[in-house]
Amino acid sequence: MIPKLMRRSSQPDSLAKDRPPREWNPATFYIVIFLLIGSNAMQMIALRNEFTTFSRRADAKIGLLKQVIERVQKGEDVDVKGLLGTGDPEQEKDWERVIQEVEEEDRLWQAKTQRQEQKRTSKDTEGSKERGGPGGAPLSTKGTAEAPNTDDERGTFSTVGTPPPEFY
Repeated sequence: MIPKLMRRSSQPDSLAKDRPPREWNPATFYIVIFLLIGSNAMQMIALRNEFTTFSRRADAKIGLLKQVIERVQKGEDVDVKGLLGTGDPEQEKDWERVIQEVEEEDRLWQAKTQRQEQKRTSKDTEGSKERGGPGGAPLSTKGTAEAPNTDDERGTFSTVGTPPPEFY
């Protein structure tokens, strides 16, 4: 019992060569594109649900902490360990997971703000160099009466900040 696809053909090769090749199905492109779009859409939904779950869990834990702190500040006799789940392995793991998620979110947020700050400072230093700020000479001499510089090799003239003629 050999499947038809794996059997050796009893037909001569000349019949197979006479057959025209199959043409490209025009719907293939759209099928592939829609599969990619659908996959990305499902990924976005999963990420949104995960973030919603994270937010709800963190908000619930923060709310519980606020309640405990308020009750302690009012001077009430509060069983802090009992309310926060100390001693219960499942609740302790849940607290640990929430704390790790909050710390990770905080690290990502701080890294993002640092990158934005670095970009802002690099743009500021580039802008100050163009304006002739600290450590930088002006790149353009618009509106200044300056003698043109000569290039020793070619003997051509150019003004400061203007590219040589081969770049025009």
